[in-house]
Amino acid sequence: MKIRYTLLASLCILTAIACNKIEKLGNINTDEWRPDVAISLVNTTVTTQDLLENYGEDTEIIVDQNQQLTLVYRSEGYSQEGEELFQLIPDVNFPMNTSPFKLPYPLPAGVRIDYIVAKSGDIKITSINPHLESIGITFSIPESTLNGDIFEKYWELPGAFPAPFENIYPLADYILRPEDDSITFQYDARILSNDSMVAAAFVIDFVEPQFSYAEGFLGNGSFSIPRDTIEVDFFRYFNNDGSVFFEEPRMILTVRNSFGFPVRAQFDVLNAVTKDGTVIPFSSTQLDDGVDFNYPSLTQVGEEKTTIFTIDKDNSNIANIIGQPIVMFDYEADININPDNDTTLVGFVTDSSDFYLDAEIELPLYGRVNGFVVNDTLALELGEYKKVEDVEFKLVVENGFPTDAEIQVYFVDDDFAVIDQLLDPVENALVAAPVGPDGRVTMKERKETFAPINKDRFTNIKNNATQMIISVGMTTINDGTTSVRIYEDYNMDVKLGVIAGLDPDAE
Repeated sequence: MKIRYTLLASLCILTAIACNKIEKLGNINTDEWRPDVAISLVNTTVTTQDLLENYGEDTEIIVDQNQQLTLVYRSEGYSQEGEELFQLIPDVNFPMNTSPFKLPYPLPAGVRIDYIVAKSGDIKITSINPHLESIGITFSIPESTLNGDIFEKYWELPGAFPAPFENIYPLADYILRPEDDSITFQYDARILSNDSMVAAAFVIDFVEPQFSYAEGFLGNGSFSIPRDTIEVDFFRYFNNDGSVFFEEPRMILTVRNSFGFPVRAQFDVLNAVTKDGTVIPFSSTQLDDGVDFNYPSLTQVGEEKTTIFTIDKDNSNIANIIGQPIVMFDYEADININPDNDTTLVGFVTDSSDFYLDAEIELPLYGRVNGFVVNDTLALELGEYKKVEDVEFKLVVENGFPTDAEIQVYFVDDDFAVIDQLLDPVENALVAAPVGPDGRVTMKERKETFAPINKDRFTNIKNNATQMIISVGMTTINDGTTSVRIYEDYNMDVKLGVIAGLDPDAE
């Protein structure tokens, strides 16, 4: 993938030609050249939008209200749903011979449930009559109610040892209120002919129970955000020459939380990885202490609370990290539930409760560069120009970007061996536009550059070169010591022409 954008917008002059993005053609005044043949190649205005057009498939460009540009790199995000995190109604199967029977409610250690609303599932009651006479059974669960009425069912069983009898009742909308961490099941069995109490046998089976709401102290456990990465392709396509420094880099963590209890993130891994594979750990006291996220209260069930936590140069070492050729950030975190273990705190969770974390890197285009080199390689075919004896290029730039640029074009063969170079010495073909006290460009700077190639050089290039490498070295104003901002409305006017001397004897 070829990159058509740089931090300070200098590569556009020649790469725009190669990409066939320029549609406006015109003439450069060539009266002073006295050429045999003069051709106008480009006469156009290159805008910031042109430069951003093909920056990178993983990059998002945002423009603020002041027209300043920011590169944004996002993670894929991570979501944890309440149904996945909590299994609050036991999926159990047990025999019951005595009444009342207290079933210990199987919750994780430290969890206290005040009540649970069932969403779906069934309770299957298999009963056996061990008597010769028919019996009537009243079965109840005092801690389970629907519209204020306890779960109570009645059925009759024939005597003389019939087969086991199954009753299935839906659990939806029943409210369970465990008492002393248990649920009571009880029955009353009587002979139908004389109303005398007798014993019976049961098997109780909760079938695929699901909850819709639970309230209480939901423990101080945790869930993990698996290791994830944020790809940063800004440096991936550039040489390591020179330096780039961003003034206001930041990493932004955005959490949307509808769990009704405190949660805190503890990052086990938070690293930057450079182009050569060097791992640079983040350093931030606020991250070390953990990050607390907002959550809805009991009066806000169903609402979602958002927390935005920004890691920037004021609370971390991110400025030093972004000064490196970073190609990736990777992170891993544990989310702790009720991290302060306040057992008096009543929280809630619903089947639709969700915790979502998204991480992104933002690089506002405000910074400085010094000798930062960008290369691009283009195919070259000159064999058909048999009559051309020598050539000269004329480049006219009226620059509205606050950066200088040294440009060199290398003619190379298939093995990238250099056959020749266009400029000797390297030309400072782009003069930085001046900026005012507010950091905005005040006027454009004009620069003309001539590049002649004589007959012998052109013949050598024509016969041996198959590609050309365009190399642009960028430096911001004041020799790279002053940071500048890039705005959406910046542009430059580019005119490129070529004159060719013809060999009258050439066939």
